[in-house]
Amino acid sequence: MRKLLLAGIVLVWANVAFAQDKTLSGKVTSSKDGSSLSGVSVKIKGTDKGATTDENGIYKIIASGNASLIFKLNKFKAQKVKVEYRTILDVQLVPRRRSGK
Repeated sequence: MRKLLLAGIVLVWANVAFAQDKTLSGKVTSSKDGSSLSGVSVKIKGTDKGATTDENGIYKIIASGNASLIFKLNKFKAQKVKVEYRTILDVQLVPRRRSGK
């Protein structure tokens, strides 16, 4: 019984720690040539919180460990990434195919 109670407490504590807000940062680049992408919209899914990458493709945002970030930029496919345990989250966006060519 003691072991079961201890396991329950550990699971609850781990869940609380996982869901706490933390500062995330990273760099967004193009998968085509590895160049930095400025002006990328970085939003926390299901909220209106967001950030934008700077001229070097760098962003910073505060989110919980169970959040997902959505990265969007014209001419690139949007990408959703789960934060999980990370504090550094680098992303490569894939260019959209041109239609009719």
